[in-house]
Amino acid sequence: MKRYIPTLFFVLLFGAVCFQTAFGQEADHQKLIKASRFLEQDPLGKDAKAIRSWAFVWAADTKDVTVIICGLAGPFLDKKVKFGNELMSQYTIAMTAYKLEHPDKLTDENAAQLAGVESALTVYEFLLNNNPKGKTPAIDDLLSKRDKGDLAAFVAAADCGKK
Repeated sequence: MKRYIPTLFFVLLFGAVCFQTAFGQEADHQKLIKASRFLEQDPLGKDAKAIRSWAFVWAADTKDVTVIICGLAGPFLDKKVKFGNELMSQYTIAMTAYKLEHPDKLTDENAAQLAGVESALTVYEFLLNNNPKGKTPAIDDLLSKRDKGDLAAFVAAADCGKK
């Protein structure tokens, strides 16, 4: 019996590590999804900067899903955009959250891009309410496309998932 104790210990330890890793991944997935939603609703909140930083780094580092930063992000990357960092981060975080929430659509890049752009536009509108001087024509054009129902077609035409 003593002969089996080290083997049994190793098997239990290995199982616990595997369970913890799987549970940890799921917990991080849920944390990222919650972070994306929180940042849409309160991008200037007390903890928003720390949450945004964690979520962006996690989205960039995870091997669980990948997102493509494409030309659609151009208006968010412009150095003249007052809220560019917040918008670019939200675009990336929201795409990651979309893919985590919809594992059946991991390869539907247009759907992820649309989710990212729409989320960034939500944040943009919130930020404009607090600082109207942050208006940006290129992002206002995306808002106009969204409001007219043309944003999905615009995203599809960009075809960010093409090889």
